[in-house]
Amino acid sequence: MRTMARLRTLTFAVFLLILLAGQATALSVELGTDEVLIVGGQVFTFDPSQSGDKFLVSVSSHGNEASSVLAFGENITVGNVTYFIGSYDRQNRRLTVHLLGNYTSVRVMKKYDFSVEVIEAFDTYAKVRIKNTGFYPLNDTLSVSSSSQGAFPIPTSTILKEVELNLEPGGEIVFKVPNPGQTLIFSLNERGISKDVSFGTLEPQVEIEDITSGEGVRVKVLNKGEPVNATFSLLYGGNLILESRKVLLPHGIKWVGFSNFINQGAVVVDYGKVIQQTFYFRPALLVLENISRDGELLRVILKNTGESPFRGFVSVTQNGVVVGSPTYSEVSIGPGESVSLTFKIPEEVRYPTILASSDSGTFSFTAEAGASGISVEALSTSIKVPLGGKGSYALVLSGSGRVKLSVEGLPESVGWKFYVGESEVEELNVDGSAQVVLVIDVPSLPRGFSVGEPVRFNVTIRDEKGNPHVIPLEFEAYGLAFLPVYGKNWLAKMNFTAETHFVGIPYRVVAKSLTPPIQFEHYPGEKIAFSYGNYIRSGLDVTLHILSPSGEILHSSSQEKGRPDFVVFNESDFMLMLEGDRFDAVLLVADYLRKPENISFELLPKQFGEGIKTFILNATSLRGKKLALDVTADRPVEVRVYYFTLNREREDFDPLSAGFKGAFRGKGEHVSGEVPLRPYEDFIAISIIGTGNVSLTMTAKEVPVSVSGLGKYSGELTVALLALLLVVVIALERRLG
Repeated sequence: MRTMARLRTLTFAVFLLILLAGQATALSVELGTDEVLIVGGQVFTFDPSQSGDKFLVSVSSHGNEASSVLAFGENITVGNVTYFIGSYDRQNRRLTVHLLGNYTSVRVMKKYDFSVEVIEAFDTYAKVRIKNTGFYPLNDTLSVSSSSQGAFPIPTSTILKEVELNLEPGGEIVFKVPNPGQTLIFSLNERGISKDVSFGTLEPQVEIEDITSGEGVRVKVLNKGEPVNATFSLLYGGNLILESRKVLLPHGIKWVGFSNFINQGAVVVDYGKVIQQTFYFRPALLVLENISRDGELLRVILKNTGESPFRGFVSVTQNGVVVGSPTYSEVSIGPGESVSLTFKIPEEVRYPTILASSDSGTFSFTAEAGASGISVEALSTSIKVPLGGKGSYALVLSGSGRVKLSVEGLPESVGWKFYVGESEVEELNVDGSAQVVLVIDVPSLPRGFSVGEPVRFNVTIRDEKGNPHVIPLEFEAYGLAFLPVYGKNWLAKMNFTAETHFVGIPYRVVAKSLTPPIQFEHYPGEKIAFSYGNYIRSGLDVTLHILSPSGEILHSSSQEKGRPDFVVFNESDFMLMLEGDRFDAVLLVADYLRKPENISFELLPKQFGEGIKTFILNATSLRGKKLALDVTADRPVEVRVYYFTLNREREDFDPLSAGFKGAFRGKGEHVSGEVPLRPYEDFIAISIIGTGNVSLTMTAKEVPVSVSGLGKYSGELTVALLALLLVVVIALERRLG
């Protein structure tokens, strides 16, 4: 009874003291023996007695330290803060401390702790950043070991590296760990603290991207990590032909050439690990691309359509006898290359044979060397065709005679047909003039070609005597165009369309099964692609695919059915494709920020006149805080901030609309504001519209747990309520034991 009376007297005294101050904050905090409690500028620690009913409590403030041995319900006051001893969990060695007084912030930190951040990891090494996240300096030896599963299975570990740490709070160190394996264990030898990092399957540091032919065998390799010494070996039939040692620069591509040429074999790269890739090149294949004559001069164009170089001799013969001067020409024709040769032949030679011979084979072509009776002109030689669409070329033939039509060099995935009027033809009679239309059919997915790059091929028209007329043509494929802009804004009302789509504004996609690839503008940096909208409310499933310009699927979303899909990626040249049942979705690609950053950039006007940049900020680490934004620009800009966590909030995102349903909006050369983030926040969308140079500053602000005066007597009432609540909590704890 005396103890309770003393407690009530003490509590009332504290209450009167804070009542005079006019403002107070009350809070209950739980901390362990390995942690410190930071209240404003004070540091609170405790050490329990062996029985656990008394505690050695220390509070340091500005270089001064106060300590006392306290029992349950007792307190210590330092400055404007009173610490009450609450309940104690003996099993977990955790103490509840009740705070009463004036303070601005409360934080619990480990006395000694560290974090591990993997900067990059490959099969050869892992680069990590160790940061002291504890309250006190960290002076210890860090052991890094690799964990693996034994045969029985019994876990085994091997120490890979030991590092001496001398880190002040917040200090960090970066180092490399060789041959990391699938799991690394980081352990402090003296403190006994350890962290595990799992990598799964580590990707190779060096990859062979391509093997091509030419003067020799050329290998394209990509080094995704730091500089490394590599040995390149060229093998034929398992035997070593050539070997070369090279230094691969960091994060770059290098071509390595072998002077010897072989049609098939393997390339082995040893960079600490060993990778191997086999190759096979189709033999050289020469075709007669064109032949023409001017008096005694005969001009011949030969093209190598194979994958191996042709090295040999070319001569002009008739009935097995060399009739050309010079008697032969030595040539070297690489894959896909052409060579033009000129010979002097007698006037009476009308049907010469072009003979090309080498160690790998012999090619001969017999053609009429007189003037042809047919001429061909292409009205259009270059066109653009959408994926999944058709394109056409008009060819005008003049003269007299029968001709055969053919196409060489088109990718196998591209279909083609010749038409005269409505009729499909492969050959026809020309009497005066005729118009032939070549129609090509481009597949929905690029196979054997890339979007946005010219695809060159030839149309060959041969007359009755076999004389070729070669017409070079080309086409360029582009992705799905004309997606409507999502939202009720001026852009959509103008019905703006373009072959490519823009990063930063949403588009509406209504389709079923699978959309053709949707092409976007070239845009470097880390981005996030979102799909959301009506299909979420309908409980349908959509998969979002990121494609390369050649149609290769690089990334796919994996969110569950009825959830918005998103993919984070880095490719600058890309396309998007949506797959699912019938769906009505919104598609958005934007800059992705993993945490608040300070960014400077230039807003350039898009084809529709406005400049826009949209950032999607991952807000999971900011939940319960405030995001402060400060934007400065050399011209007036508009800043719009939207909550972007729920599907309906994403549907409200319409940065070019006259209306606004977001969290914050401002205009001018200097715009600032704050947005509170909810406990379940996932993403925040920030759009900046206009032109000029812009600087964006983002700051995360803590939201203090405090109660302050709102009226003439609100401060006194708040203090009274907090003090009463504290007394009730302590009384309940004592009853519950």
